[in-house]
Amino acid sequence: MKNKLILPFALTGLVTALSGCGGGSQSINEDPYKGVETSTNGCSGTAEKCLDFVLDYPVEGLNFDCSTDTKNHFVTELEGGLASGGCAVGDKVKFYIQGSQTSRMISLGDVDLTKIRPLKIANQPAQIGLVDLATAMTGKAITSTTMNDDTFKVMVGLVRVFQAVAVEQNANIEGDVQPFELTKDLKDSLSKVESSVDVKNFLDGSYVSILKPWLDVSTIGEQSAAQVAEQLIRLSNVNIYTANFLAISALNVDLGGFHGTSAAGNESIANLYLLNTRQGYTTGYAVQWMGKPLTTGDQVISSIARLNLLAQVAPQKLSADAQTSLIDPLSKKISKPFVLHSATNLADNLEIYQGTLLNGTTVPGTEFMYKQVSGDTKAPVDTSIYGKWRQSISGEAFTGSIDIYKTNPATYLDKRVFLTPNTVKTGEQYIFPLYANLIFNFGDTTIPAVKLGIVIDESGDIRTNIGPNNTTTDLSSTQCTTVDSNTYKDTTTGVQQYRIGTTGAANYDTSDKSLTIRMILSNPIFGNIDGALVGLNESLLYLPQDSSGNTATFTSGGVRMNLQNLIVDKSTTRGINVTGWDGQAASQAQWGNMLAISQAIYNSANKTKATQAQLDLAKRANGYLSIELPTCYTLKTK
Repeated sequence: MKNKLILPFALTGLVTALSGCGGGSQSINEDPYKGVETSTNGCSGTAEKCLDFVLDYPVEGLNFDCSTDTKNHFVTELEGGLASGGCAVGDKVKFYIQGSQTSRMISLGDVDLTKIRPLKIANQPAQIGLVDLATAMTGKAITSTTMNDDTFKVMVGLVRVFQAVAVEQNANIEGDVQPFELTKDLKDSLSKVESSVDVKNFLDGSYVSILKPWLDVSTIGEQSAAQVAEQLIRLSNVNIYTANFLAISALNVDLGGFHGTSAAGNESIANLYLLNTRQGYTTGYAVQWMGKPLTTGDQVISSIARLNLLAQVAPQKLSADAQTSLIDPLSKKISKPFVLHSATNLADNLEIYQGTLLNGTTVPGTEFMYKQVSGDTKAPVDTSIYGKWRQSISGEAFTGSIDIYKTNPATYLDKRVFLTPNTVKTGEQYIFPLYANLIFNFGDTTIPAVKLGIVIDESGDIRTNIGPNNTTTDLSSTQCTTVDSNTYKDTTTGVQQYRIGTTGAANYDTSDKSLTIRMILSNPIFGNIDGALVGLNESLLYLPQDSSGNTATFTSGGVRMNLQNLIVDKSTTRGINVTGWDGQAASQAQWGNMLAISQAIYNSANKTKATQAQLDLAKRANGYLSIELPTCYTLKTK
């Protein structure tokens, strides 16, 4: 009799990749807005033919026209802190700044939506960056973040204009990105300038003098604007990245997933969990099964032969130490090998060495997935877009394909919550860098909790704050010190620290002043919490059925760090807390460990073979979080 097991993998990205609809301009009717509700910021995103979008720079009142709508003009609106709009799938969107009382305008390019998001995905707006506007203006893909690159140079000019308006409105200080509005009066006052501004003026620098009667762009330094431009480019990569071994087939097509083989006939399947930080680092881990699957006997759980490895071999963890981005934020390609390694043999590396991000959501590993996410009906001419990996383990070479899903984008951080030396004025208090101790409690209460020291830095990224006298249950520090940027060691204690996560967004209202956090712990130093996933907002990760046939589920839901007391009290007395959420309702903050969950599947199928270490690992599958402030942490004044 076959073992009845539910297999573990992250479905959020897979569902997104398989739910694309629409296509290029050929699929749009002559009058795409017929019967489609329009609003001041374009068509309604709920309409089948409408592709809603958000800008990486939160600017309200930015003019845009949709190429297939010759009757209406639109402006971006701030919704939930994001600047949004909408045009028909496949449109070209003309962005510009212009009032209703003057012909003078600032032209910002025609962005081709087919190059951003060729297919509509429900509840997944396309992400349009200032780099996309600059690319549309120059007609050149950005290749570097230097002023010798025409597209980057134009992007820096756009940043200077937006920053100058925002600083004049007191929306933010120079170098910070916060929401601001291009008001009707401001745009009407473009009548003061002698000529309109376009890409030529941004390239030769004359936009500064032309706009001077309207706006003093020179108040924003070129170097400061370049740093903001780089920050926005990196922000486009701040996501969760997952890959699955895929236990399903679609339309009778084996989706492949994260899978490969060796010349000796052994197979490999794996799941991957990565996150990207705001400073451009990727970290995480993979869970891998390798061997020659048996197709007969009690340990056969699937008609897809390789999936039987889950019950036949113990899972192994491959760690990805923090390294520069998996996907190059400029080319959207895997431009250099991304390396994962075993803790027991650092020489046995797995390298993800090839692939291109398509539709803003997926690196396809197969022709089927390529067609699904691109809308193309033919195989790609350039096969280097396919995700590929290679591995050498004990002299045996494996190669294979990988589909990588990009989900859960991050946004700018609201300065009313994210109070740093870079967002407050002289004389004002700031909170970040924030030092805290995150306490990992286990679902199995026989396992003692583990306290981990963390820091959320001025960029919004999260690192460890491990002390010199750490133990298996206490990885915190009594000192709130800094790290050396080269060695990443504590400058006072000399203890090695680790990049482990980042922030997603800041929430601000009367009763909620919080940051969403996302973390992956992937290093043996973490002991019993090595492999913990926090706040990934990934859903549908399943555990094996229990003896009664019930299926337990784990969802790495969102986690908020609540700062209400710090912000309102301007004191650390009442501390902070962490919560999860289910829709709009707060819930207990949880964490999970996919290595432990995978081990539980093996143990369930091998009740008499599992070792004590394997049984102990499976007990560390999940738990809940609490948090405290260390005594060394205080609020500071700029």
